Amino acid sequence: MDQLISDSLKETDEASLRAKYSEQDEFVIVDEFLPLEVLSRWELELARLKPHVHRNYLPGHKKGGSVAYQTMNALAPSITRVYHSAPLLGFLRRVVGAEVNECPSSDPHRCALYAYTEEGDHMGWHYDTSYYKDRRWTVLVGFKDESSSHLLCLLHTRNSDRDVVNLELQIKPGTLVIFNGDKVYHAVSPLKKGESRYIVSMQYVTTGKMNPFMRFISNMKDAVAYFGLRGVFGKGRLR
Repeated sequence: MDQLISDSLKETDEASLRAKYSEQDEFVIVDEFLPLEVLSRWELELARLKPHVHRNYLPGHKKGGSVAYQTMNALAPSITRVYHSAPLLGFLRRVVGAEVNECPSSDPHRCALYAYTEEGDHMGWHYDTSYYKDRRWTVLVGFKDESSSHLLCLLHTRNSDRDVVNLELQIKPGTLVIFNGDKVYHAVSPLKKGESRYIVSMQYVTTGKMNPFMRFISNMKDAVAYFGLRGVFGKGRLR
């Protein structure tokens, strides 16, 4: 896996990506970064993940399904290998210009699957509020998209010196969307009947420090809004 990612890095213009990331207030798109060989492996593992999708509906906020890291690691190791890839981690550090590291192993959101599979599945407007003491980044990876749904983003919402930029994106398979979720206001538009959309969400931090109370708050949010109590507090163990 590391070699495949290293090969992809040879085709990227890192200087241009760094400039765009800075100019767009910590947001950049890396088109079709993952090769088809990696996506083919992911496709084979998707069938194993589907029975373990935990669905949530929070009126006014979100409707859809998710799979936590622990289940992903057990059933879809080629996906979590990308998350753990040293070449990818080095690439992220160079693009964002910071000491990016993996989230703690106990964080169910460090590498998760988002499954939009029913009519009306969506994600409301939000920031990826971090409960960590330091910085956190979101990396969305296009996986399988058979929908008219889009990732909606507003850039520079917290920058009074810039006009807000409105983006409507369809993330192609293998494409990375790298951003600081505390700065980028974003949403996912609703699915139509008969459509489906699968996205892999990867989270990275600088040190991963979080006080116990905020860890409890973070876990409860993930349990209610994403993975269920078992997916968070049961560590996603399969029986």
